[in-house]
Amino acid sequence: MSRADKKIDSALLLKANASIEAQHDIHRDVAVSRWSIDRNSVAYEKSDSHTLSLYLKGGDTSYRADQKGNPGRAGTLCLMPQGHASSWHIGGPIDFVHLYFSDAILKRFAADHYEQDVRLVDIRDLTYQADQTLSNMLLGYVDCCARQPDRAGLIGEQLLYSIFDHVIGHYNGFEIKESRLKGGLTPRQMKRVKALIADRLETRLSMTDLAAEAGLSPFHFARQFKESFGETPGQHVMRRRIEKVKERLSSDEPLAQIAANAGFAQQSHMTAQFKRQMGITPQVYRIALAG
Repeated sequence: MSRADKKIDSALLLKANASIEAQHDIHRDVAVSRWSIDRNSVAYEKSDSHTLSLYLKGGDTSYRADQKGNPGRAGTLCLMPQGHASSWHIGGPIDFVHLYFSDAILKRFAADHYEQDVRLVDIRDLTYQADQTLSNMLLGYVDCCARQPDRAGLIGEQLLYSIFDHVIGHYNGFEIKESRLKGGLTPRQMKRVKALIADRLETRLSMTDLAAEAGLSPFHFARQFKESFGETPGQHVMRRRIEKVKERLSSDEPLAQIAANAGFAQQSHMTAQFKRQMGITPQVYRIALAG
């Protein structure tokens, strides 16, 4: 979905008596909108992303249609998983902010930070949840977006990861560390494969190398890897290479050398892939680090 399409899609969700005060499309997987709405009945549905909503002002005369005894209030959060549909009664003026994030980026984060199958990431539907820690992180992220339109900056990037970690840790449908699924890679296989990728990131990695580390055939490994990581081995390796580039950009190492050490044959390829994932070039990212 393009940025323009995402804006239109968001605007269509809240129609009568609603106005969008600000919209920041960070990249294809993340966006932030600030809304104002007055007395109304609203149907909400968003098929392309999860929505984390925080009431900034008002809400005490409003409620979700299937939870009439649970009125809203300023400072509370709603979490609406991707594909969620609900109806709301708005009894008076409300100011609120929405953070939209795709299921894909949430599961990529989980694959990087937990030794668990990403199919265990299944966030819960929440209505008017009091969570000051998460509220503060969301407000901090919104502030970063407002100060740096179209990219939240380095502090914002870390806040976004903290939001993901908090959501998975507190509002996931499964106990991440205790659940097991059939199929996919085992936690031990996932750990071994991730370690091999980290150790040999600057070299040419083949499917055969990765599959051998997991003790599987290349064909079977590719299928099982995608089940557990939510992306192909190639996509995962590329993201790991971009993460290594980001780490090295805080040094004065030449970009060509950083590219070679991260496994890119050419600096131009690194630049193209970095911009595709981050929305900015490595040089712009380096300047932001220095500033």
